[in-house]
Amino acid sequence: MHFLRSRVPAFTVARGAIARSWARCRRIAASEGAEMIEFRGRSVYLRRLHAEDRPLIEEFLARIDSEDLRMRFFGGFRAVPPTLLDHLLRIDDPERLVLVVIGTDGGRREVLAVGRAHTSADTTAELALLVRSNLKGLGLGAALLARLIAHCRNRGISQLVAEVLQQNARMLRLAERFGFRRQDAHFGTVRLVLELRPAAG
Repeated sequence: MHFLRSRVPAFTVARGAIARSWARCRRIAASEGAEMIEFRGRSVYLRRLHAEDRPLIEEFLARIDSEDLRMRFFGGFRAVPPTLLDHLLRIDDPERLVLVVIGTDGGRREVLAVGRAHTSADTTAELALLVRSNLKGLGLGAALLARLIAHCRNRGISQLVAEVLQQNARMLRLAERFGFRRQDAHFGTVRLVLELRPAAG
């Protein structure tokens, strides 16, 4: 009997904490024009990258394994060089769309994933994704890719392309799930292509 009584308050507190977390995240999302995403019962939201996100991006990249950095940037470095970081944070280019997935941890915001679409021709955009190393394989990349595809379709993009290392089996499987086809392979990379249908009315 004592055991049962001691358990009920703990459950109630946990449930209340989750509800407060969701409420906090909804308030942040609403204030930043963001979209809420359900991620394994955790409150996260997706929005465009902001100029003031630099500290969040720096912290995010610091938590990416060197092997994952190589898969994303095709370079063998342990940390992202400042010049590359500056390039990643460019948001004043109308041809670039950068989306970030943000979660809250004890009220503190943290970036969980980043997706980019860069228009390389009138109706073609190149995609790239990066998910925090300890969150891979949990569906976050798929959620982000789905939003990137939707944004590109709404902007009139008719073709998406991505250059992926042949060793990046996880990204290749994810792309195939979304209908990308392998167009070419050279120098250890695979070119993936997805033809987009125009957005409905």
